[in-house]
Amino acid sequence: MKANAHIKDATIQELQQGYTFAKVDRRFVCLGCHFRTEPGRIYPIGDGLFDAEAAMRSHICEHHQSPLHMLLALDKPWTGLSELQTRLISLFAAGISDSEIAATVNAGSVSTIRNHRFLLREKQKQAKIFLAIAELMEKQSMQASPVSAAVDGGNDAEAKKILLTYFPQGMNGPLSAFPTREKRRLILLRQISTRFTPGRRYTEPEVNSILNAIYHDHVLLRRLLIDYGFLARRADGSEYWRTNSGEEMPSETSPASPADEREEEPMDERKKELIRQYKETPPPMGVFQIKNTVNGKLLLVKALNIPGIMNGRLMELRRGGHRNHELQADWNKYGEDAFVFETLATIKPADYPPEQWPSAVAELLKLWLEQLQPYGEAGYHRQKQ
Repeated sequence: MKANAHIKDATIQELQQGYTFAKVDRRFVCLGCHFRTEPGRIYPIGDGLFDAEAAMRSHICEHHQSPLHMLLALDKPWTGLSELQTRLISLFAAGISDSEIAATVNAGSVSTIRNHRFLLREKQKQAKIFLAIAELMEKQSMQASPVSAAVDGGNDAEAKKILLTYFPQGMNGPLSAFPTREKRRLILLRQISTRFTPGRRYTEPEVNSILNAIYHDHVLLRRLLIDYGFLARRADGSEYWRTNSGEEMPSETSPASPADEREEEPMDERKKELIRQYKETPPPMGVFQIKNTVNGKLLLVKALNIPGIMNGRLMELRRGGHRNHELQADWNKYGEDAFVFETLATIKPADYPPEQWPSAVAELLKLWLEQLQPYGEAGYHRQKQ
């Protein structure tokens, strides 16, 4: 399914619910198709009567199964998921066990399915970090832009005129409309932010309730208040607060760690304990890559001891005796500085009995070969016929 214009502009919350509110024609719009419902109308569905938003939710369940399935139906450039990953996510969401999936889907053993789960969790972690980075980037660029200066340096009489125009019932009343011009928006957003008490923490439903009384598109107001720095929130969306009070996010102190409690232990005892833990801890196991930064070619290597095997391969290349002759030739041609060694993924040894470590690492390698396809011009592997 191709993404429509509404999906491109939707917030995470709107993507998760499967619909948005179009400000232009003031209707709820399904993100998976062009179905729309109009606020104020009652929709007969089956034996019941539904308002516009409930009718939209009913439509999504009937025609798209769920918001999750709607998003999974998007083309790969939008999801970044392979066809197999898309199918597995649908099965994971249905609560089907790894053994059942392995028995019904041509995707390998139970260990392979478990590794797929691991890779998806890694994607989730990376996505969270990227979203945080993107929000911080936008927030800092907004603070550095002359937009805020345009508001701060605006004429008081002009600002008052704009406020009276858009708040015809007074500053505690609703907006008559929401402008498209940025300067006017900022003046209104600053006024709207005064509805929030400095020092108080708000839940998202509380924020939505306050903004709904001001304007029907509370999602737009909430997003802009955050984007322009009038409100701040925790990364998980559990708390919101007004920022122009000069209030900082509370520090979250944690109890003293075991390391802190050991400060008074004799140093030699701590050293012995660290040595014992090191000996009993298995080395990192998983898959690493040797990457040619000149032509982008990759060699993927499985290892039960990533640092040890990585160092061994480096020594082989330096001595000119690596078993992959094409890689060795490029090493000789471009030099050591043109190559990087990077860990791609690891397994948790505690999740497997020791006798299964080799097969778990082999399955992990198979997954990464499938994902990166390091064959031909893309890598130093030869595809099996």
